[in-house]
Amino acid sequence: MDEHTQDPSVEPPAGNPTGWDAQLERWEHPTLRRACVDGIQAFNAGDYHAAHDEFEDEWYNYASGSTESAFLHGMVQIAAGVYKRVDFENDDGLRNLFETACQYLQDVPSDYYGVNVHSVRTVATRALTDPPVVDGWNLQLDGNTLSSE
Repeated sequence: MDEHTQDPSVEPPAGNPTGWDAQLERWEHPTLRRACVDGIQAFNAGDYHAAHDEFEDEWYNYASGSTESAFLHGMVQIAAGVYKRVDFENDDGLRNLFETACQYLQDVPSDYYGVNVHSVRTVATRALTDPPVVDGWNLQLDGNTLSSE
């Protein structure tokens, strides 16, 4: 395992999402899980730029074409799209970013590192024709809405 993927402080999930090795009782990439926790907390606090940065910083650690890269790239696009709408009232920017986010997230498992990717894809797809659907949107991890601690 590469050094960048190690983070012993990451808690186990509720359930058995893709990315959790139940036999070894650890995350395959704990820093990816940490990016999910921190990115979702920032997103739910309305700090979309910080959420974008959390996902982007971890994204650079994975090879293009990997599921990890696709997931993180998609989440970068989701955070950036909501940032465009909320901070700049730019619905065209949201649509452009969400179109590519949907492409990146298309083949990512529905419960990836505890993130309900199916729900993210559903909201992103709806937002293409109805951007206000993202207003007040909170992401969930392990079935719970995270708030900043």
